Amino acid sequence: MTDRELKKVLNKLMGKDVMSWRLREDGYLVVINKQGWKVTFSAEEVQRTLQELQNPNGKQDAAVK
Repeated sequence: MTDRELKKVLNKLMGKDVMSWRLREDGYLVVINKQGWKVTFSAEEVQRTLQELQNPNGKQDAAVK
């Protein structure tokens, strides 16, 4: 995943509320928001969000099938 893709995923998951983040080796994304809270997203959540961003019609296609 490129930095650009990761920033899009961060924006989709957390909005503009991100102060710091780290993508762990196991695929988990750890984010610190502006209030100082640590939020952890599983590798599955990160991959699902990335796929939604790459194929914005993916949800509609799945519902039609």
